[in-house]
Amino acid sequence: MKILLWMLAGAYLILVLAFVEKEYEGVICRGVDVRIHDSLEYGFLSAVQVKELVRGRKDALAGQPVTALNTQQMEEALREKRAVENAQVYTTVEGSLVVEVTQRKPVIRVFDRDNRDFYLDSEGIVIPSTQGYAPRILLASGYINGRYRDMNNVLEEEENNNSTMLMENLLEIAGIIDSDPFWSSQIVQVYVDGKGEFELIPRVGSHLIVFGSGEKARTKFFKLRTLYSEGFSREGWNQYEIINLKYDKQVICTKR
Repeated sequence: MKILLWMLAGAYLILVLAFVEKEYEGVICRGVDVRIHDSLEYGFLSAVQVKELVRGRKDALAGQPVTALNTQQMEEALREKRAVENAQVYTTVEGSLVVEVTQRKPVIRVFDRDNRDFYLDSEGIVIPSTQGYAPRILLASGYINGRYRDMNNVLEEEENNNSTMLMENLLEIAGIIDSDPFWSSQIVQVYVDGKGEFELIPRVGSHLIVFGSGEKARTKFFKLRTLYSEGFSREGWNQYEIINLKYDKQVICTKR
């Protein structure tokens, strides 16, 4: 009896699924529902651009059977955009084509020596700049080769070419600043000099921070934080013109 009941339940389930599938084949797409989850924080993509990407060469998606829509192909088209971190496309029983997009989070905006800009996320993915959108994040400028702008991932390219780890060091500095509320509000720009060393420009205070190479970046930020909290609390923020962090176990401050 148990076997018979299980067989009847299985047959019923198959019939129900077949009925649902047949009914689903007759569902017509009523429209596209675009959901950009972080649209208030980042603006690399608009709902109009997303709709154009999923539509592809078709004149319109509305009015077509939902079973004729290739959602996997639409996801692949979205993920080809470097500003997209993740994309999911699916249809509902009501006939909506739902497109969910998560954008990449930029940690730094780079102006290369050609004075053209692009963004980098924490993984080194290059995000092309978007006209009319400029998030308030850390800036980098100076002697930065324009070839980085055309790369997909600056970290992979540096590793493959065995070149100096300029971008790896720059991203480590940007990551430290981005993850700390104090540094995010205090450091506004990183300048790369001709030797590939870094200078930091603060928001508060009229001093220049000579950071040096990217080695021991966290230690240098610790020394700088100590100077801010213990040294500047007594003498003020505008007594010095240059703060030099290049040397081990010391901070050299040059007075005005």
